[in-house]
Amino acid sequence: MNGYEIEIDLSNADLSNADLRSANLQFANLRSANLRSANLSNANLRSADLSSANLRSANLRSANLSSADLSRANLNTANLSSANLSRANLSRANLNTANLRAADLTFAKLSSADLNAANLSRANLRSADLRSADLRSANLRSADLNAATLGIVNDIRYVPTSADLSRANLNAANLCFANLRFANLRSADLRAANLRYADLRSANLRSANLSSADLRFANLSSADLRAADLSSADLSSADLRSADLRSADLRSADLSSANLNGSQVLRANFMQATLTGACIADWQVSSSTILEDVQCDYIFCTYEIETEQFSGRLPVDPESTFAPGEFTQRFQIIASALETIDITFTEGIDWQAFFQSFQELRQRYPQQNIGIQGIEEKEGSLIVRLKVEAEETGVELEQLKGHIETTEKQLYSVQFSLREAEGQLKIYREMMGVVQTLALRPMGDQNFYAPVGNIAGTNQGQMTAYINQNNEAIGQLIAALRASAQSFPPEQKDDVLMELDDLEGDLSQPEKQEPKRIGKCLQRLIAAGTAAATLAGGTATFVGNVNDFTANVLELGEKIGLSRDAIQP
Repeated sequence: MNGYEIEIDLSNADLSNADLRSANLQFANLRSANLRSANLSNANLRSADLSSANLRSANLRSANLSSADLSRANLNTANLSSANLSRANLSRANLNTANLRAADLTFAKLSSADLNAANLSRANLRSADLRSADLRSANLRSADLNAATLGIVNDIRYVPTSADLSRANLNAANLCFANLRFANLRSADLRAANLRYADLRSANLRSANLSSADLRFANLSSADLRAADLSSADLSSADLRSADLRSADLRSADLSSANLNGSQVLRANFMQATLTGACIADWQVSSSTILEDVQCDYIFCTYEIETEQFSGRLPVDPESTFAPGEFTQRFQIIASALETIDITFTEGIDWQAFFQSFQELRQRYPQQNIGIQGIEEKEGSLIVRLKVEAEETGVELEQLKGHIETTEKQLYSVQFSLREAEGQLKIYREMMGVVQTLALRPMGDQNFYAPVGNIAGTNQGQMTAYINQNNEAIGQLIAALRASAQSFPPEQKDDVLMELDDLEGDLSQPEKQEPKRIGKCLQRLIAAGTAAATLAGGTATFVGNVNDFTANVLELGEKIGLSRDAIQP
């Protein structure tokens, strides 16, 4: 059936399964024609009208469809590999699972097209219009999207879940507002790309080239940006929470007002980057992080999760700014300095087991000179910060973290077995006191602090009665705790005295005599005593003093009206 005349009218014709290989159908009217499963390989369909045509499962391999009208056409599962679709109109076309491998789609109109699971590997999509196109699970591996438009301003329907864009050429592409969550953009070329407001959560951008890219307000939380080139990129107000920026190149990048809470920046290069107004709460920085010549007027060191607000401004005075070079001087960790490991306890600590296992950890890694830098309460959990001293911190610290993670899994298994076998909290605690391992718990929804216990159903009014009844004994116990604290290391001594000041203030005001409030204060006192014992290296005399201190805290709790379980979960 070769040799059709130019401009032939085959609208609404039934040509299903027809053999039209190499046919000349240039300018032909095939509107709404049925070409299902037809063989049109190598056919000349240049400027043909195929709007609303049924081309389901058709073979269009190497066909010339340049400037053809395929709007609303059904190309589901069609073979368009190596086809020429330059300047073709494919808007609202059904290309679900179609094969477009190595197809030429330069300047093609693909707005609102269904490309779900389509194979676009090695396709040329330069300057193509993909606004509102559905690219879920599409394969864009090594595709060329130079200057392509994928952005959506009003109609956010483009959701390329797990789209494969690895090594894709997206140089100068317009991806404003694009949804690229979970997308694989590893080693992709995104130089000078417009990614403003783009959703790149958990995206794989490892080794991607994002130099000079516009990432203002982009969501890059939990994204893998290891070894990515972000030099001169605009990341102002970007969300980089928990992003992996290890070995990333951020030279001269603008990170003003960016959220770097919990991000990993080991070996990252921030030379001459701008960090004014950024939040660096809990970022994982080390001596390998380059902060040379960072431009920063002020920084935020705390992130409020509930309100999503930055806090903890430095300098504290809102009218003050860092002097030139002051940020680098404050935050650059020099070689041989202290690294830290944060261990989060969400379900409680067996302090005896923790102390014993901490000593074991010190013996296992003597060259690191492991100590406890601090203990703090945060969002219902207790965080113990270990300090690690080493010249080559990177590898050794990661090995140590790996050891802790392995221990955590082992302990979880032990806990599960004990709970299943014994089913009794008392037996569980007794056996845990023998476990020679870090008392780590996996992160979960449970709170660190057990519900504040009670004696005879203690409530606020009953607590006030206990306090009034045992006022003299309470005063003596607080005095004994102050005396014991005098032998503590300076930081723990200050913590204890501060907690005791707060406790006395609360006990003197009936409106502040709340069981939960007082219980947490006593828990922090025990934590400070344990920290003091570990910092002292476990000497018998000092540990005995700490044991007396802990016993006095527990007795104080009983005098106030709290059970021991409420004070020491």
